[in-house]
Amino acid sequence: MKEHDEEALFPMPARSEQALRAAVERLDPTEAVRFERDFHAAWETALLEDSTVPMQTFLYRWGVFVALHRIPSRSARLRELERAVGSAASLEEARTAGKEIEELLEVAAREAASA
Repeated sequence: MKEHDEEALFPMPARSEQALRAAVERLDPTEAVRFERDFHAAWETALLEDSTVPMQTFLYRWGVFVALHRIPSRSARLRELERAVGSAASLEEARTAGKEIEELLEVAAREAASA
């Protein structure tokens, strides 16, 4: 999988609530609403469970989202592959597209983890 850093809209932000919020708002204002909802749910769960895991999971998940979508060609390819899975005429077609989605997610996860 070729890296496309030269196409990135902005550098990968730090894995913090503030940095990811700003990135999500820039990438997709509609998703910013879900970000806020997820943030409050993770915060509430963290308080109830007296655990940092819900917030760490939240930050990881949204870091992957930002990594996927901060590069327009990667974001477009993900959407294309999602449509391909949804309209696949065979299980093999769906698996092929799914495998490429997995590769995109792995690259994004590495970027998110290194932020």
